[in-house]
Amino acid sequence: MLGTASASINKLAQGIYGYWQSQCLYVVTKLGIPNLLHSEPMNVETLAQKTCTKAENLYVVLRALAHLGVFLEKPGRVFAATDLSEHLVTNKEPSLGHFLMHITEPSMWNAWRELENSLKTGEVAFEIAHGQNFYNSFMTENADSKALFKNAMSFLTNTAIESLFEAYDFSQFDTVMDVGGNQGTLIAHIVKRFGCKGILFDLPNEVEASAAFLATQGIDADAVQVIAGNALEEIPKGADAIVMKYFLSVFNVEDTISLLTKCREALPKHGKVLLLQTLVPPLGAPVEYSDGTVPALAAVQMMITNPGGYWRTEQEYKELFEASGFKPEKVIHTGNSLTVMEFSKS
Repeated sequence: MLGTASASINKLAQGIYGYWQSQCLYVVTKLGIPNLLHSEPMNVETLAQKTCTKAENLYVVLRALAHLGVFLEKPGRVFAATDLSEHLVTNKEPSLGHFLMHITEPSMWNAWRELENSLKTGEVAFEIAHGQNFYNSFMTENADSKALFKNAMSFLTNTAIESLFEAYDFSQFDTVMDVGGNQGTLIAHIVKRFGCKGILFDLPNEVEASAAFLATQGIDADAVQVIAGNALEEIPKGADAIVMKYFLSVFNVEDTISLLTKCREALPKHGKVLLLQTLVPPLGAPVEYSDGTVPALAAVQMMITNPGGYWRTEQEYKELFEASGFKPEKVIHTGNSLTVMEFSKS
């Protein structure tokens, strides 16, 4: 009994201390310390000078993260990179460091502080904290947060892409449209790998720089058509497959059914919708994926920022699609937290 109690306390302690760890990780990543240590080990005085911080205070944070295995502390208060800190390097390509900073930046931190009020009033916690919608207003006005979000989403796509393409063949389609595709990372991968045409559709503020981004990915200007618009108002025609990665997480039930109905109207008779989503496990199933994702916890994060949107179970998604005139065809697990759900018109 004593051992069981001790294990229970230890598990709860990890949750209690969780925000200490996330804030230490956020600060050192924002300061660029993983970038600095990627090149060579440095003592704390040098790191403090390069990051405009106080050496004694910085040492306390770096020592804590070294004890957690994020950095390696050597004699003389010298710190070196580890396999963990390499994932937090942010001056090369979209990385876990960008995702970390997106999830733990002050605007998100303030939103989580309003969780209790949100539960009592039904309001969106982010909107209580900031007085504005996260996607349509806050992201438009805050360039740094928008850049973090784009890089965070690109990181998630890049890490899942190989498993996705091994599990699902997009070459069966002539034209694939990514609805809610942000700057175009996913559609760029699909077009390059399978040789089909692409359409990128998202809000005007999301696709304003997409053409330039796609060019950096080696995508010809005529390979992907970029269209700006609002998915709740109209879905463009021209594709025989619509792909949505995490996009439906933003919407409540009514808006989801409305959006999917518009997808059905935009598709030809043989058209399909491919939902790329992390599914909340049903009761009794494993609750954590091999990549560390706990979908039910991520669903709370989605609820914090979105009016009525959150991650759902496989059955809940099937019911939403069926209410919108679709029938489920396949459910394909890719080997990580991303699942492909294929739907055709009923």
